[in-house]
Amino acid sequence: MEEQLVYAMESLDEAQVIYCVKTLLEENISTREIQKLLNEGMKRVGRLFEKGEYFLADLIVSGLIYQKALTYFPVSQSADFGAESIGTVLCGVMKDDIHDIGKDIVCSTLRAEGFKVIDLGTDVDTEQFIRTAEENKPDIIALSGVMSYCVEEMKETITALRAAGIDKYATIIVGGNCMTSETSKYIGADAYSQDPIETAVICKSSMKAKSYGKK
Repeated sequence: MEEQLVYAMESLDEAQVIYCVKTLLEENISTREIQKLLNEGMKRVGRLFEKGEYFLADLIVSGLIYQKALTYFPVSQSADFGAESIGTVLCGVMKDDIHDIGKDIVCSTLRAEGFKVIDLGTDVDTEQFIRTAEENKPDIIALSGVMSYCVEEMKETITALRAAGIDKYATIIVGGNCMTSETSKYIGADAYSQDPIETAVICKSSMKAKSYGKK
């Protein structure tokens, strides 16, 4: 069933994805493991896009299927239903970029892992990131971007966040198609990830470090 789910995600077969997710949940497979399978399917979609076999519309469809699959996870997995959050994450897509699929998946993953998420959406400028961060004092700030010009936008935003002293209490994470490990170092990010579950792991590690006074 696990490989069937990966293949269904890769094939953009929404009905089969939902069937597999529901079946695995009934078999008491953890939501974390199911999400890993969904992520693998998404990675395959991304590779097909890079080869020119899938197009932008297919990427959008894959994101919608992924998000719908997550709605079948038990409510108890979400931090949005009264449970105390383990930390606050401020998320947003950079200025002039309206691609929100990756950001939405990361936000859903973080909520499922117990984080409170402040989602600024897309086309977010530096001033909005700073203003919202100063008002909410998040533990983590996650910047996302798909277009190549977002690299310089992220660099500008990170520089401004540090100048405002926000980095003293918030870890800055970056991700998205415009990012690589090398680029993340160039723009001054604290961490980099291209995988939703890895992002959650980084966020949890950051919270653990803060509890020991290392941030």
